[in-house]
Amino acid sequence: KKLFAPDRRTAVFDVRPHLKGNSLMLIGEIHSANLKEKLIHHIKEKTRFEVVDSLAILPQATLGRMVYGVVSVSVANIRSKPGHPEELATQALLGTPLKVLKKERGWFYVQTPDDYLGWMDDGFQQMDQPGYDAWAKAPKVIITADYGVTVRSPEKNSDVVSDVVAGCILKLVKDAGKFYQVEYPDRRTGFLPKEVAQPYEAWVAKAKDTPETVLATAKRFFGVPYLWGGTSPKGMDCSGFTKTVYFLNGVLLPRDANQQWEIGDVVDVQNGLENLRMGDLLFFGFKPTAEKKERITHVGIYLGNKKFIHESGDVHVNSFEQSDPDFNEFRFNTFLYAKRIIGAGSHTGVRRLVEQP
Repeated sequence: KKLFAPDRRTAVFDVRPHLKGNSLMLIGEIHSANLKEKLIHHIKEKTRFEVVDSLAILPQATLGRMVYGVVSVSVANIRSKPGHPEELATQALLGTPLKVLKKERGWFYVQTPDDYLGWMDDGFQQMDQPGYDAWAKAPKVIITADYGVTVRSPEKNSDVVSDVVAGCILKLVKDAGKFYQVEYPDRRTGFLPKEVAQPYEAWVAKAKDTPETVLATAKRFFGVPYLWGGTSPKGMDCSGFTKTVYFLNGVLLPRDANQQWEIGDVVDVQNGLENLRMGDLLFFGFKPTAEKKERITHVGIYLGNKKFIHESGDVHVNSFEQSDPDFNEFRFNTFLYAKRIIGAGSHTGVRRLVEQP
């Protein structure tokens, strides 16, 4: 597991071995046929056991062809276990594509484009391959305002279909004057005011992570309250904030702070902050001790002049400068590392919606 699937948040590796004589039976479930093949090859290479393969490969066979999905509500909750009282692991915005891996007691185990795994009971439209391909190829619009609504008709005082937030994506049916006529993944239709959205292709062609655009986007969310697992203007956690800011500038960051630390270019901050640039990700946590491993627990975005913006209680600015009224002693004492996403190539693990030259 440590070798092939070290992060349980992004890969399923529920493999239980049973040894009887020279036979090693493998039971449980595993993320893909490719991962199972690697595992069995590794065991045969390293041991003399006869492998008896009883591993189930995801997606679950009982799902049939319905192994795709697209989020159909403005902000969908994804939980760590199947059940409404369970931890909110993350969220996915309207229009987000999903891989559907299995179903249990009315809940679906899904994987988002950032590879994060979790459980949903509703809020998405299940699809087969042709249905998903048709959705994926259709023209889209993306919400660029922080908040908005779709309505049933372009008439005054028309009923609301649903709310939308920045980053939501809908199918574009046609231009309708001051509105876009749009369609949801579940085939509902509505009209979206043009001032809150842009055609997706035009938006993504212009979306670039520059210091100016990243900081301008970050400041749009001042005061948004903290929500564990949140990734939208309705509520965010620290890494949900950085993920949302960069997504709105065309970059798909991993979900959690310690995963975000794994990508980008290292910025040397061992002797001070002189090497930092605006837009760099700052990572906070606790150094290793004899009892505990190093832990990265928080992330923010560098603003320059020793200031940073982050989600902690709400989105606000703090400073590393002790004479500054915004100085935060706890963050000062727990600052560990910095990474540069802006300008980092794909070889560093940074994924852009459209790769830039």
